[in-house]
Amino acid sequence: MKDADFIQECASENYALKTRLMATIGKYAKPKAIISSSSSGLLPTKIYSKCRNPQRTIIGHPFNPVYLLPAVEIVPGKKTSKKYLDTAKKFYKSISMNPIMVKHELPGYLSDRLQEALWREGLHIISEGHATTEDLDRAIEDGPGLRWSLMGTFLTFHLAGGKAGMRHMLEQFGPALKLPWTKLKAPKLSNKLINRLVAGTKKQSKGKSVTNIANIRDEYLVELQKLRKKYEKKLR
Repeated sequence: MKDADFIQECASENYALKTRLMATIGKYAKPKAIISSSSSGLLPTKIYSKCRNPQRTIIGHPFNPVYLLPAVEIVPGKKTSKKYLDTAKKFYKSISMNPIMVKHELPGYLSDRLQEALWREGLHIISEGHATTEDLDRAIEDGPGLRWSLMGTFLTFHLAGGKAGMRHMLEQFGPALKLPWTKLKAPKLSNKLINRLVAGTKKQSKGKSVTNIANIRDEYLVELQKLRKKYEKKLR
């Protein structure tokens, strides 16, 4: 590591392990080398609490499959210097990634918090017997998921407001926030719920191995991003 300018750590999601590892990395890395952790939700200030020069430390959270998805969340710790954030952003862009700059550290960062909310709600729906795993996946695949691949939740809802945009959308649908539609507190992972999840996804797999399904997913993502770039130019 002594000659590296940028170090990306990808160890298991464990505070004790990462803190110990970062202390070692900080000991041998160049004083101004950027140290980035690919954590999915741990706080950088805690991970780097024993690392030398914590001002050059960040979270660089990519998304699976990392070799295809361009997003990477850059999360600063309480002692991270802006100049290192800017350098990290430039580096990730140079390898064709699209950095998302998180303003302050928070557990789960941005994307995983959104995914977790959807996951928890889905668990409640399945636990209460309203739908199967396939039903819920189809509800995303053939509905909002198609829109989300081009534009996220907020721009999508801006369009839902018609000519007046987000303001009218909030006036019309804002009151629904008071309705008991969601249950963000996670349900208990009972054996009954676990069995439903396992049986449901096994049925969806239709006998295909995880590797086989992952290869199909990768081919799809390559084609989808080609199509997306064509339309992103018009949108952005």
